Amino acid sequence: MSTATSTPLSARPSAAGAVNLYAPTDWFDLVEDISEDSTRARYEDLINRSYPQHEPSVRADFTAALLTWRGILRKQGLISYGLVTVPAKDGGPAVWQIMAAVVDVPTVQADLDLGEVAVRLLGEDLEGRVAYTESYPTQMGFGLGIISQPVMSPEGDLTLFPTEEAQSGADASVGRIGLAVSLSCPPGGDHGLLVVGNCLDPEQVVPLAGVVAVIGGNSTFVDDAPDADETESET
Repeated sequence: MSTATSTPLSARPSAAGAVNLYAPTDWFDLVEDISEDSTRARYEDLINRSYPQHEPSVRADFTAALLTWRGILRKQGLISYGLVTVPAKDGGPAVWQIMAAVVDVPTVQADLDLGEVAVRLLGEDLEGRVAYTESYPTQMGFGLGIISQPVMSPEGDLTLFPTEEAQSGADASVGRIGLAVSLSCPPGGDHGLLVVGNCLDPEQVVPLAGVVAVIGGNSTFVDDAPDADETESET
């Protein structure tokens, strides 16, 4: 478990705080709070090991692209962006991305509408769509979960929560991925931890959702300053 200081995506300076993020410490976190030189060295090592067949100039371009992407993610308020990859020979292939951010949420009631939360945070209505939703208790108090298999059209348009017709009519020309979302927040609402995971293989969405739920369900907000022996990162 690591501790990260964070500012909500709607960025009110007075709302800055800390999060005990219950997440793996051995995955590759694109937004880990280390120096730019250390970040570049990590990225270069990752690219060199992943693409040894490419020319050094091409690998340098890949590294520069990752550094640019890291900057964009941190500006958007992400406190973690973990990558999980498993080669085919080790039981894969699997490519998962799991990201976390602090977001503003409406005042939380026991009967909070999942569809309303999805519309506010993800921009798409759940009504009439193929998606599994669940509410559950978390260490913060309240949690919401959504599992879906988004469909991408041949034109590149991604529908997070496809209709049953769109999903059943998907063919080889239409791409699908797996999507798992967890929102955890205190009983009073105001802000919450949003954890979003996606996987290239839509059939892996259930185990992915398990990891997302564990992160969202066990992470907590911290009012006091983090302990000196905890890893702290800023966004």
